[in-house]
Amino acid sequence: MSPRASVFALAIFSATPEAAVLASDGYETVVVAPPAKAAGETGLSTAELRQIPGAQGDAGKALENLPGVARPGLAGGELVVWGAAPNETRVVIDGMEIPALYHLGGLRSVVHSGFLRTLTLVPGGYGAEYGRGLGGLIQMASRGPPVERYQGEVDADVLDASFAAGVALGNGGGVLAAGRIGYLDRILDGALSSETRRLFPLAHYRDFLGKVVVPLRDNEKVEVIFLTSFDASSIAGNTATPSSYAEQDRNQSFSRFGVRYVRAFPDGSAASLVPFVGWDQTRRQEIAAQGRADESVTSTVLGLRGEYGAPVSPRLTLVVGFDGLVQLANLQRSGSPTLPPREGDIVAFGQSVSGKASADTWSAAVTNLAPYTTLEITRGRWRVLPSLRLDGVVISPNRSAPENGVTPRAGSSRLSWSPSPRLTIAHQTRSWLREKLAFGLYQQAPEPSDLSAVFGAPTLGVAHALHIVVGTDIDFGQRFTVQPTLFYRYMWDLVMRNPDASPALAHALVQDGVGRAYGAQVLLRFSPHPALSGWLAYTLSRSERRHSSESSYRLLDQDQPHILTFAAHASRGGFVLGVRFRLASGMPRTPVTGSYLDATTGQFQPIFGQQNSIRLPAFYALDLRVEKHFRRRSLDIVPYLEILNLTNHANVEEFAYDEQFASRSNITGLPILAVAGVSVRF
Repeated sequence: MSPRASVFALAIFSATPEAAVLASDGYETVVVAPPAKAAGETGLSTAELRQIPGAQGDAGKALENLPGVARPGLAGGELVVWGAAPNETRVVIDGMEIPALYHLGGLRSVVHSGFLRTLTLVPGGYGAEYGRGLGGLIQMASRGPPVERYQGEVDADVLDASFAAGVALGNGGGVLAAGRIGYLDRILDGALSSETRRLFPLAHYRDFLGKVVVPLRDNEKVEVIFLTSFDASSIAGNTATPSSYAEQDRNQSFSRFGVRYVRAFPDGSAASLVPFVGWDQTRRQEIAAQGRADESVTSTVLGLRGEYGAPVSPRLTLVVGFDGLVQLANLQRSGSPTLPPREGDIVAFGQSVSGKASADTWSAAVTNLAPYTTLEITRGRWRVLPSLRLDGVVISPNRSAPENGVTPRAGSSRLSWSPSPRLTIAHQTRSWLREKLAFGLYQQAPEPSDLSAVFGAPTLGVAHALHIVVGTDIDFGQRFTVQPTLFYRYMWDLVMRNPDASPALAHALVQDGVGRAYGAQVLLRFSPHPALSGWLAYTLSRSERRHSSESSYRLLDQDQPHILTFAAHASRGGFVLGVRFRLASGMPRTPVTGSYLDATTGQFQPIFGQQNSIRLPAFYALDLRVEKHFRRRSLDIVPYLEILNLTNHANVEEFAYDEQFASRSNITGLPILAVAGVSVRF
């Protein structure tokens, strides 16, 4: 299959509130982030992230270029950090946990970049103030009110139309708002090949964020924060025969409303409190030959985060806090028990699914209440942070067995306590050399969707993980920094599909899974000249899982042993040139070694070889961005051009098979793509 060359022209108008981070000449928008606080942690300003080619000015999308983050497939939207499955990494904005970082399809993040100040990626080994995840942590901090009376941003392109605005109300108070609506589904519907269309979701999305900052007294304020996001996407694959017809429709929406209170006291202590409430809703319909699945989940989320820190002595600081979250979910599901596939399922793209169907309606409450405490001990060149988080988890499905019309409905409720000790040690050997060590225990409760007595198991409990991270910061002045990091993650009590052909009642899922991820990464950041900066990131890793302690390890479905990213920006005479090169191993796949005719359905079924023993071909792409700054009074006018996949390389995103599984073809990703636009900032 040969790649097709396509060019799209994007006209963009924007006015970006970046005055606080722009350099004095008005042209250099790259800001060097402060040194990482934890081993493997990477914190970047949104101004720096928005300059990366391929992100179209979206800081959240640019996060995929950081070390330790696997390249998502063409469908996008899956964040795989240090070998953790996508649902094992947590996303937090201003203390509020949200269910997703990206809109469906992964082309946009759910938080407008004009609303953000920084994004921080902690792949593992983070402190006791956060939990409920076996993988990494994404922290987002919103901007404060503008310094000037007002600032604003308006964008319109082939992806979406958006705005961001801020108004100062005096004394540090103000109002911020941002919103976006996408229409990519209408633009690309006729532009993609039929093969790519089978894999690429055409998404329609919208989001809105608002923040009101009210100053109370000196060093005291209240922030009212609201955000909402909605997605709808579809994937259709009409093929020559109805038996191989595939279709997928998804809807995803969530909202959060919270109040954040912050106060700093004269003695150096500080306190914060963030109560919030949220509403989540997902709907998924999938058809694969004779198989069909329909699932809907509606949840109410209640959260409370509070923290108080105070210096006990010049060398000792004490932090105590509370992190609580309650999820009340109502769920409905019908159709094939194997749709959609789970991580670890052996399937071939386009494979027909049995028409066997089941149905269930249930509800579940999952409560996590976690007090925690941290000591920060500073002595000479040493900085030691021992911490303890005590997770109390209550899991309450409303039904312990499938409903049969005779037996009364009976639920269950169980409480488990999981102490999670953690330790971070940092040592400043030289002014330019710093060593770091972090390790700790982490836990994650089961998803309410896995607590079905028909499709899951109501008896599922808490999964656990051990993180060990060792890193070094080497600072060669202000021009070069190198951050090598070693990591190891071990996980147990993972939820897996029951391998038995006829699983016991209410045991479609089991909790016997074991996983491990280990490797090394290095981040080289350079700024040899005020007009030149960038980074080179490389990750070498292995991610494996097994169904039980008695089985052998196999590769994680999203395992990528080699990930290389180079990104750099140079400015001169008002011009800014950005370049990005990405190289990543292909994801594992299970080979099809033959096929047989299923007499019950009249369809061919594949015969598989060893699980995840082959890979998709390696991915590579070169992207460029050129922009020119024109100063006109208070305006900064910036026309730009982005060229994605400059070499027009046909990156293979999936293997596809014919109806009899006798031949295999490649589904390739997006071809060369030119993006032109203009930005106006004031």
